[in-house]
Amino acid sequence: MKKTTISLLILWSFISISQSGYNFKKKIFGFTLDQITLMTDDGDSKLYIDDLLFKMFNPDSSVTDFELAMGYYGFVLQPDYKPDKYIGLELQVMALNNDHRWKKAKRYADSLVTNYPTCLMGHVELSYAYNSLQDTIQAALYRRIYERLCNMIFQTGDGLSIETAYLVTGYKDIEVLTQMMRMKIKKRKTKTKKKSTFEIVTVFKNFEQKNIYFDTSLITEFKR
Repeated sequence: MKKTTISLLILWSFISISQSGYNFKKKIFGFTLDQITLMTDDGDSKLYIDDLLFKMFNPDSSVTDFELAMGYYGFVLQPDYKPDKYIGLELQVMALNNDHRWKKAKRYADSLVTNYPTCLMGHVELSYAYNSLQDTIQAALYRRIYERLCNMIFQTGDGLSIETAYLVTGYKDIEVLTQMMRMKIKKRKTKTKKKSTFEIVTVFKNFEQKNIYFDTSLITEFKR
């Protein structure tokens, strides 16, 4: 009887979430946003969001790409996810590193990734600041974090069309991903198709120009 009651409660929770409705319908690593919500909100689940974020900051070989994906994409379902909230801080950190003010850049970048743990640019800039301060151990840690996250995102598509666009949760993530691919951005434009939004980025690499597609629907879905 107890198991039946629990099963009914889980089913009712799933139905309630489904009825709330997300515009974003694409599956992420085989799961819908509704299913990811259930898994990452459950404190007894192995995919509880707090545990996933801890693993994201400690991405050793035991941490799977699936766990990183559930943490990265599951974070958009949390109250703290506001796509534009930290763009000013991101720009500040980048400017501080460019000005060689590495101690302040490190402090600001640490605040950035603490509040916005899935921010790829935050991890990039924090790694750079640590490296500039000759703390190579911490620099390597944050480099491993953003490299693991980037490699996971690259598994969401091939970026060659709208249908196979890379799925991102932050606009600055696009810059990090193109840098990882050793590509230089020439221009960007936004396209909307069937309630989904995309960034079409024209890049240049090896004397060749081409377009790379990024799905930004999760950003527009949760803008407040």
